[in-house]
Amino acid sequence: MVPSAWFQNHSRSLFAILGINQTQVVPQAEALHRAATQYQVLVQVATDIIELETLNTYIQSIMKAMEDPIFFNFDVKIRDSYSVWKRIDSTDVKILEGLSLLGPRNLALLAKHLDMPTTTVRYRVQRMLEDSILFLHLNPYHTNMGLKKAVIFVEAVQGYEDVLLDCLRVNGFGVFLCRIFGPYEGCGGIWTIPKENDKDFESFLQSLLNLGVAKSYDINWTTCHEGIPVRSRWFNIEENSWTFNWNEWVKEVETIEGGLPWTLIEPNDWPIKVDYEDLLIIKELEIDGRKSLTDISKKLSISLEKLKYHFREHVSKRGLIEGYQVEIARFPILFSDYLFFKFEFDSYEKFTKFALSLKDKPFPTFIGKVLGENALIAHIYLPKLEFRKFIESLSSLIKKGLLKKYSYVFQDPFLQWRMTIPYEHFHEGKWNYNGDEHMEELRKILEKYASLSKFNVHYGNS
Repeated sequence: MVPSAWFQNHSRSLFAILGINQTQVVPQAEALHRAATQYQVLVQVATDIIELETLNTYIQSIMKAMEDPIFFNFDVKIRDSYSVWKRIDSTDVKILEGLSLLGPRNLALLAKHLDMPTTTVRYRVQRMLEDSILFLHLNPYHTNMGLKKAVIFVEAVQGYEDVLLDCLRVNGFGVFLCRIFGPYEGCGGIWTIPKENDKDFESFLQSLLNLGVAKSYDINWTTCHEGIPVRSRWFNIEENSWTFNWNEWVKEVETIEGGLPWTLIEPNDWPIKVDYEDLLIIKELEIDGRKSLTDISKKLSISLEKLKYHFREHVSKRGLIEGYQVEIARFPILFSDYLFFKFEFDSYEKFTKFALSLKDKPFPTFIGKVLGENALIAHIYLPKLEFRKFIESLSSLIKKGLLKKYSYVFQDPFLQWRMTIPYEHFHEGKWNYNGDEHMEELRKILEKYASLSKFNVHYGNS
């Protein structure tokens, strides 16, 4: 670990190398240092820093490590995240709130709603998109496409972490995949499985244990996920950043009233209300929620008239859209964490209060109800310096009887992959889930790894 005094003496030069304006980040260099050294990638770069006697040697070691493409991308992410930190002002937040309410497809309507010039709205949206801190995409309502959503966490057998990652990719119904760490090293993700194949998917996960690449797995079948909109409630206008009032939140969990959004209500069925052309449109809007139907028509080689019909009569009217997600990087990547939390409650009422309390907060990105349980899965993006305060707030809720228990894993922000809806597995009005094909692909992957390494591949129960 880097000595605190050393960091304080040389922090200005270090920030200059990384292109960071220290005064715009955190004024306390020591606190910043403690947060930075928690992050695993930075630790890899600075493992031997305590032995370095001069700043020049330290600089050379960093620059050498940055020659690796992985660390080059890491450096770019650092620069990008800090280049926009503190540049989001109250006007940007109003626009982001409007996008969350009205969606991103009609900026002229948004400008009218906000009573702003259309040119101002267009310029600011484009700036945030180009700065890579704003992402606008469609969230499909998978329930009305015959797909059940599952959030999974798989513990890898040590030494087989990369093998596990490749094995999970075999199942083409995933929409999000990442490496996770914390209680163990492994992989996590979100899958959308045809309703009649939920047991087949559980068998697929069990096969990862039987084949010796996974040690355990946890599967949570959930409702569709409610994307959390951008709200200005905890935005500090003077500091141009989001702040946290944890005591206020704890009190709100106790007093808030209301009903759950429709996306968090457990469905009675998972009907297939979609056709292949609908899926193609949805796939494109998952990539870019602002993409015009004209551009989609050209890309898919579908006539504009036919495509407009499918968008108007099917995608829009059959309940195939959960909403449009407005994702904004509120906090610098280097000094923040992505986490998956599972919150469990003694009653449906307590579950509802907790879920409603998250609807206007800056730290969750989405939430989903675990089917058949008074439990909530939440994806959290939180500054490192706020993590302990968040945990202390959860402890307060447990003491008050408002929360039963919680668990979490960390998501590696640099090893994550997002996929669109698995349209390629939809034929003649139904989903094609081929478990035998999955098993064959798993065996091929394991045989490949076995031939390239000293690992022993197990084909029986481990």
